[in-house]
Amino acid sequence: MGSDSLTTPDVRRLLAALANAQARKVFAEISVGGTPGSSLSPAKLARALTLLNQAGLVEKVESEGSFRFRIREHVFRDALASLSSAPSPSGVERFLTSEGRIDRYPAREADRLEVLAWVATRVLEISERVAERELNERLARFTGDVPMLRRYLVDSSIMGRTSDGSAYWLALKEDRL
Repeated sequence: MGSDSLTTPDVRRLLAALANAQARKVFAEISVGGTPGSSLSPAKLARALTLLNQAGLVEKVESEGSFRFRIREHVFRDALASLSSAPSPSGVERFLTSEGRIDRYPAREADRLEVLAWVATRVLEISERVAERELNERLARFTGDVPMLRRYLVDSSIMGRTSDGSAYWLALKEDRL
């Protein structure tokens, strides 16, 4: 384990170690000053200690010619600090996956309209009219439920459509562009 991983803990590794019941038990025993893993086989104890050590939760220290483990007190504070340094997504990005697909539809109407307008301007040009099949292919880039997204776009008057559904167009008002 390099020095970088000691100063900036890997949150996934930390959580993975604590997700292991045996590692959690050993961690608890070390944190209260008990003998770690007294009820575990030597192999299971070694595995739990390895997980905890690799996650940066404990460190091995020499004491009077023998080794013991102690809790790395700062690991949780450092893990939280590493999480908070990442910028939070804002605007439409709050509702998209990293691939740009809709993760969820916002509950607030203004946010939902913003997401729908964002999608609409990426699938249609202002004066363009397309058939439903073509529109569906374009909308599929943004969702697994194309009919629902298409319905939201029409119901919110962001897109217009013919009465028979044969053609769709961008019907955005200027203030939504």
